[in-house]
Amino acid sequence: MPLSLLKKKKRGKLLSVQISTLDAELNFSVDSSAKAKNVFDLICHTIGLRETWYFGLAYTGKNGSPVWLKLDKRILDQNVPRSSEDGSVELRFLAKFYPEVLDVELIQEVTRHLFYLQFQQLILSEELTCSPEAAILLASFAVQAKFGDYDEEIHKPGFLANEVLLPQQVRDQFQSVTGEMWETQITSWYAQHHGLTRDEAELEYLKIVQEFEMSGVQYFKIKDGNGADLWLGIDAKSVSMYPYNDQLHPTKSYQWSELADMSYYGNKFVIKQTIRPTNTNTIGRRFNLGASTSNLNVNAPEDIVFLVDDPEVNKLILDLCRGNHDLFMQRRRVDTMEIQQMKEQAREEKARKQMERTRLTKEKNLRLQVQNEKKELEEKLAQFQEENRSAADTLRRSEETAELLGEKAKVAEEEAQLLRAKLNNSDQEIQSLKLEIGKLQEANHQLPQKFLKYEQYVSQLNEQAQARAGELKNVCEELYATKAALNDANIKLNLLANQHIHHSPNTSNSVPMNMGFLPINNQIHSQVISMPGINLNNTSQSNHSPAVSNAQYYHMYAASNGSAHSVKTDGSNVTDRNSNEFTSAPGNSDMQQLSQEIEKERMEYHVKSRNIEQQLFNLRSEIEVLKVDESMTGFDQKQDSNQPHTHEIPGFQAHQETPQYYDGL
Repeated sequence: MPLSLLKKKKRGKLLSVQISTLDAELNFSVDSSAKAKNVFDLICHTIGLRETWYFGLAYTGKNGSPVWLKLDKRILDQNVPRSSEDGSVELRFLAKFYPEVLDVELIQEVTRHLFYLQFQQLILSEELTCSPEAAILLASFAVQAKFGDYDEEIHKPGFLANEVLLPQQVRDQFQSVTGEMWETQITSWYAQHHGLTRDEAELEYLKIVQEFEMSGVQYFKIKDGNGADLWLGIDAKSVSMYPYNDQLHPTKSYQWSELADMSYYGNKFVIKQTIRPTNTNTIGRRFNLGASTSNLNVNAPEDIVFLVDDPEVNKLILDLCRGNHDLFMQRRRVDTMEIQQMKEQAREEKARKQMERTRLTKEKNLRLQVQNEKKELEEKLAQFQEENRSAADTLRRSEETAELLGEKAKVAEEEAQLLRAKLNNSDQEIQSLKLEIGKLQEANHQLPQKFLKYEQYVSQLNEQAQARAGELKNVCEELYATKAALNDANIKLNLLANQHIHHSPNTSNSVPMNMGFLPINNQIHSQVISMPGINLNNTSQSNHSPAVSNAQYYHMYAASNGSAHSVKTDGSNVTDRNSNEFTSAPGNSDMQQLSQEIEKERMEYHVKSRNIEQQLFNLRSEIEVLKVDESMTGFDQKQDSNQPHTHEIPGFQAHQETPQYYDGL
């Protein structure tokens, strides 16, 4: 019914109809006696749809599947559920029939958009299954259709957090993959669709979907003659039978051109592949596919018979078969004027949009080029300004540097004058140093000769010391012989005294007083005289051993005879309680004289060696200052390294003041 007629009828009650399309929500108020065709036309007129033969009105049935309204009947006569609050009717505007090739047969953009939305809903609700790879690719085209070209500054991570793009079964297959990871995968594909418009992205989406096995197929649960469950699939090209556990691979498929007739009787549905004479007594509904009786095939196969649980399903199956068959035959005939006009308008619109798109692309490229040139000019300007600032800074630093260089030049000139004055002074000092060095070199040349002389002198002193040591040894041997003779005489005197006492009646007063200081020593021949530096049993004499003084020897001799005598350093005797007795002994005067002579020679030798050592030390101290390291010979360096720290003359030993005693006499 036209819209004008609906407005004129004011007598009837108005019916509120809420239409849910996949793109929007529409509300209409129509007469309660209006047919479904009137509401359908209002919807198509509102959204600008001209390819109306693909769509229909439906409401949701008890099992959740859509129940299609017959457009030539009233809405309220088709058991449409109404709202309990206001009595309104809720209907859905959906695609009822599908074309064979989506991207070729769909002419209008609005038609393609509605099919795109319906297929997207079927995939997300899992009524149309697909692989995870295909789901990600379809999601990337859906994002391109909604958001346009990818831009890193706008489409930052997380911009798809609130979008439902993948079916739940795909997410469940990869439980370890997080939402951020899915978004990364979709975004990587989305970035590759740069330049596609919304219509082009949706068309690419439909091209992918039509390759699916279940695309455009409407399934119904049926049973064969044996009661086994099967699936009946109806699409734009054929009717197919599927196993109950497999909706992808049909066991039987019948093209629309091969079918002759379809009919149902209660729960039973019959498909005939050839045309048979019509039985006027048949009770039920029958649909003739248009074949004539002249094409009767006597050898035709048996009819295909299946059962359904609900008789109302047979009505829907028959309605879908009629519609798909009509479209199938229409596609194989010449296009009507309306379709030709729509295709021409679609081509013109496409060409216009292409030209507009080309123009926009040119303008966009020109704008980008201008922006790039502007950006380059701004960068060059900034670069020139920076170079200008750098040049100004460089000039200012150059001026400051020139001033500093002038001041440094003045300072350098003054320093040069001072250096010239110092150079003159240095030349004079160098000349004086050269003269001193020459003198020192001459002195260094004379030093080896002086050292040779001193070494010769030292060697002579060593020879004299060895000679004196030999003489001292001889004197000690004579002294030892004298002592031995003296001991023999004492022994004899003691024997004579013992004999005299034995024969004399008064033995206590017969011993002379002058014999009491001579004790008898029976081991005198077995003892060895030990003196530092002198070995009486060996004829060899050390060159560095000091001579034994007379006084020391006398002390040792006196100790061996039990007498306590002291001798002065000049050889004179010190009187004590036994001095008279010692002087009265035979041979004491000779020993006294010999001791004095030995002590005198020893003192002279000691004084002389001390004087020589002091002279050598003074000479070494004087010449040590005059040494020049560069002019020193190997002999000089060796002498310095071997120089003793005590400043003693090689070949001499310091005299020990502590008296030495013989321990064997």
